[in-house]
This record gives sequence, C-alpha cells and structure tokens, in this order.
Amino acid sequence: MHRSAKIAAATLALALPLTACGGGDSSSSAGAEGPIKIMSIASFESSVYSIPQLQTAIQASADAVNKEGGIDGRKLKVSFCNDKFDPNEATACAQRAISEGVAAVVGGMTPHTAALAPVLEAAKIPFIGPGGGDGTAESEEAVFYPINAGSSAFVIAAGRLAAERGGDKVVVVPGDNASSRASVKQAELGVKKAGGTVKEVVAPLTAADYNPTALKVLDQKPDGVVITASGDTATRIVSALRENGFKGPITGPASIVNPASIKALGDKAEGIVLAGRGLPAAYTENKMIARFNKEVRALDADAPIDDISLNGWLSVRALPGILSGKKVTDGQSVIDALSKIDKSVDLFGIYPDYPGLGGDAPHKEYPRVAVFEVMPSTVNDGKIVPDGEFFDPLAG
Repeated sequence: MHRSAKIAAATLALALPLTACGGGDSSSSAGAEGPIKIMSIASFESSVYSIPQLQTAIQASADAVNKEGGIDGRKLKVSFCNDKFDPNEATACAQRAISEGVAAVVGGMTPHTAALAPVLEAAKIPFIGPGGGDGTAESEEAVFYPINAGSSAFVIAAGRLAAERGGDKVVVVPGDNASSRASVKQAELGVKKAGGTVKEVVAPLTAADYNPTALKVLDQKPDGVVITASGDTATRIVSALRENGFKGPITGPASIVNPASIKALGDKAEGIVLAGRGLPAAYTENKMIARFNKEVRALDADAPIDDISLNGWLSVRALPGILSGKKVTDGQSVIDALSKIDKSVDLFGIYPDYPGLGGDAPHKEYPRVAVFEVMPSTVNDGKIVPDGEFFDPLAG
C-alpha cells in the first residue's frame, strides 16, 4: 500500500475505535430505539490486498445518512473489522459481529465470504451489498443481499466484452488464489455467449516481474484478455501486456483499476474495458456520485475513488429505502424488511434500482442476485467513462 493510504488508514483507526477486530461493545443493536448497529468486514489492510478507501466511504455514507435524520430518527452506528485477507480472520469478524449485536453487515469486500457465511447465517445477520470478493458465495448463500449484479456478472460480462470487442480467442488471467481462479469458469460463460474460446494463464500474487506471465498469455495469440486478478497484481499484468506489445482489448471487473493505478499506467491504461455495477465512481455528472466524491474527500482528501468504495457508500445509502417504516431490532428484523420490499429501492441511477428478492431471480444459478445487469465503461484520456448501456451478459 502506498504511504498516503497507510496514513489514511492509521488516521481512521484512531478516529474510529471500533476498527480493529476483537473487543467491541457486546450490547445488542436491538431495541426499536437507539442507534442501529452495522458492521463492515473487508480486507482493509493486508500484505496482499488493502482497501482502506472502503472504510472511508462507508463511514462517510453513514455520517451523511445520520446528518439527514438517520432511519426513522435512529442513527447508524458503524464498526469495522479487518479480515487481513485471511479466512480465519474473516470468520473471527463474523463472530465479532454477533458479539457486538449488529443488525447487518453492510458494504464489505472480502474474498472469504464463504468462510463467514455460515457464522452469519446461524446468527441471522444479513450481509447487504457485499463487494464481490467471492462471487459464487455472494450470489448463492442465503445470508447475502447484493444490491447490484455482483462479481459473477462482472466477470461474465468481461468475458463477453473481450470476445465481442476483440475476437474469438480469449485468455483469462486470474490471480493465484481460490476465488480468482474460480472466476475463470465465469469468464468462459461470457466468452462462449459471444462465440469465443478460452485459455487460462494464472498470475502469481507477489511476483517481482510479470513479464513471464505476459509472455505466456501472448504465446496463446489472444484476440482479447480478461484479467480477474485484483489490486496491484492486475495493474502490473496490464503494464506487462502492453510493454510486450499486446494491442487488443484488456477487460475485467471495474475493480481491477482505480484512478491511482490508471495514473501509474499512463498510456498503457488507455482502452481498458471494464464491466461494472453501474456508473464509474468518478463520473460526477451523476449528482449522487458527485456527492459521494465530495463526502469521501471531506474525510480523506487522498482516498482512492473507485468502484469498491462506491459500492460500500451506496450500500449504506440503500438502508433508508430498505428499513424505513420497519421495526429494526436485530438481524432477523432486517431480513424480514429485506423480504418485504414492495417498492424498488432507489439507487440514484448509479445502479439499477434494487427490487429485492420477492420474485424470481433473473437467473436461477444466481438466486441471491435480484438484478443481473452490468454496465461497460472504458478508460479514455486517463478517466473511466461509461461506454454502453446496462446489459445482462447471459442474455441472448
């Protein structure tokens, strides 16, 4: 993590005493009065992958909801737990959510959602707006309520876009971890929808040099490349591919880049095609995205503005639409509210409105995903801009 992000994370840790795992207030969120307790679980800081900006965004969103009157006059009280990119720590975070008596886990991002799912499920604590760290678990396990298409759809869409905009031969490059490698089959679904074929080249997570990975990809003579590795790994793979002469489309979920990585890539970022939840996080022509940017910058002027932090911010922003008029006492009461959504929750044109799971999911393979539409965007002149309409990557 770069120095400014570490400083920001440390500052937030001092400002928010519930950030570190362990301890915490064991009193219940319960009661129909007083604050509504929520938690975010994510890989905020680790040696492999760190997203402190998500904590900033979620805190900013909770502050804004509270400033606007909270939910039926009740304030949101948010705590954070860092899973350190470790399944055991993720499970410990879920256990801490129980001990703190939170009503919901909201807007987190962890590759270990499968590890924490049974703990939250047993305690009847829903996870609203997971960030897509494990698309399989988040689209299938009953504890999850994604407010957008989710990472499975993003990866499927990235595969389809690589074939449609490049050609029939597509190489998928996952990172060398279980959730990233599992995404290869999802990318293949999208490639096949466009009539293409897939090869796989796995990227090590901590390589000193990604030129060998790029050369293995280029040996396959691809028309398009899908990257499902994340963070710095994804950035360095893009750089190595361009440095070794690949000129075709590079696609991936929107989380593979952010403004800082695009700046670092320079001209090598141009034309990257991203499949995301909705409008790009820096697309301030949307007035609520402009508010998101302003609120996050007010807490931390150096926080990266990206798809992951926007999802966390918007997940908290969705809570009034889900919970207003409902008696919120515990996790089960939030689950009840989620099951009784009678009017789609307004997500401000950033994502399609969230209709809840009262009807049939668009695809039975993804039973927790109420909306399976994805929006493409492209890096153009150093900025991520919309590049098409919402579409269902499994349609047609």
